[in-house]
Amino acid sequence: MNEASAQAGAKSVYEVLRSEIAVAALGPGVALKQDHLAARFGVSHVPIREALSRLVAEGLAISRPNKGTSVSSLSAAAAAELVELRWLLEGRLIELAVPNLSRADIGRASELLDQLEQAAGIEDIVRLNHAFHTALYAKADRPVLLQTVESARLNLGRYLYLPWRSKGNVDRSEAEHRKLLKLCLAGDAARAKALVIEHVVGTGHRIVDTINEELARSADN
Repeated sequence: MNEASAQAGAKSVYEVLRSEIAVAALGPGVALKQDHLAARFGVSHVPIREALSRLVAEGLAISRPNKGTSVSSLSAAAAAELVELRWLLEGRLIELAVPNLSRADIGRASELLDQLEQAAGIEDIVRLNHAFHTALYAKADRPVLLQTVESARLNLGRYLYLPWRSKGNVDRSEAEHRKLLKLCLAGDAARAKALVIEHVVGTGHRIVDTINEELARSADN
């Protein structure tokens, strides 16, 4: 396999595994065995190792000497820290983005929100939620901040999406998203920032609760 093919293979493997971790199809602690993955994707070990290295760098996987690589887990304390990172950065991103958002930008975000509200599958919910926020935050023109937020959201979100509907959070989330669009359209950066922070903190609390519930169930078993 030449270098270009190996890089393309690594990107494909990485994107598939990242997506599966995001929707908890690959849950915390699941082993990511190179032999198994190479057979599954029909590639050599080179792109597999590169893909796993990227997942480790993002905090989505952990590599231990003599034990291999597995999907990482989050403690409640680590989740709380990521929530803090998110509200700090996302508040800043929307604050910078609002003055640069055109009606066309907001219209595109509204279309994505329409699709998100109709989505039923976890994969679509993850994809469209990410696309909605990115459509707004991208206008801040801060690609490093945006990438950092994306990684933190993915790492946290895998603990939220599965219990999301059963906990009655759909209506709350949809209302907050709609309110955010109205504030963006009005050019109210200060209130948009406050709402984003409130939204992220509220979501973060539910994620921490989910992690604590999982730990309690594990202790009972």
